[in-house]
Amino acid sequence: MTDVNAVTTHYGGQHLSEQILNALTEEGIDIESLDWKQLAAIDQFHTRGLPATREQAALAAPEAGTKVIDIGCGAGGPARCLVAEFGCSVTGIDLTPEYIEIAEMLTARCGLSDGAKFHAADALDLPFDDGAFDLGWSQNVSMNIADKTAFYAEIYRTLRPGGKFVSSDVVTGLGGEAEWPLPWAREPSISFVVTPEDMRVAMKHAGFHIAEWRDTTGEAIAVFQNPNQQARRGRLGVGLIAGPDFGERSANLAKGLADSAFASVLVLAEKR
Repeated sequence: MTDVNAVTTHYGGQHLSEQILNALTEEGIDIESLDWKQLAAIDQFHTRGLPATREQAALAAPEAGTKVIDIGCGAGGPARCLVAEFGCSVTGIDLTPEYIEIAEMLTARCGLSDGAKFHAADALDLPFDDGAFDLGWSQNVSMNIADKTAFYAEIYRTLRPGGKFVSSDVVTGLGGEAEWPLPWAREPSISFVVTPEDMRVAMKHAGFHIAEWRDTTGEAIAVFQNPNQQARRGRLGVGLIAGPDFGERSANLAKGLADSAFASVLVLAEKR
């Protein structure tokens, strides 16, 4: 069973909103009128960042007005992208209250609050009616959830018939040993990474039909080797939200992907 308090402790922190605004101000950025793309090195803290968000959105192909539930929305970066670039209406949920505070604050300063709303909630007990959404969305979330079938079943419940679920996640690879800490866990007790086959089985047991399954490990390894990745570890990087040890945690994931301890997947599933 997932220890909810341990997960929120791992991700949460004090004065995160203030730290972000101070860092932006020190870089000469007008915090009263932000462009969401100015935040991409900070708020897209899943593997491969904004390019992965755009790739995932292209796979899901949402139309303007698509109702999206973003499970594990973090600081709201992907939600803002979906609103600004695709015209979606996004509801983001996250277990960590500090992330919801940041998501609401940054979204308001980007002028996107009409399109994205955020709630503190548990992914295993979503506070929404059956069939409320057209598209379920998650990025690097399931690694903290022990009961994968319950996770996917709850997403399935909130989607309308014909709705889609698109997700990117880390799964176990063919070999190699993980080194700690990692982006989603500083020690093993809150890490529940499973094999690709176990993930497939959990989705199918929840009711989903898997329409597409992509192994994106090669792309993830290439990104970690790209000098541009350093921007995400710099002053205006993911560490502002994820913590000062993010560089070490990210490097351990990069090594794990290269050594086949982990793999990266992008999945599109459908509710039939």
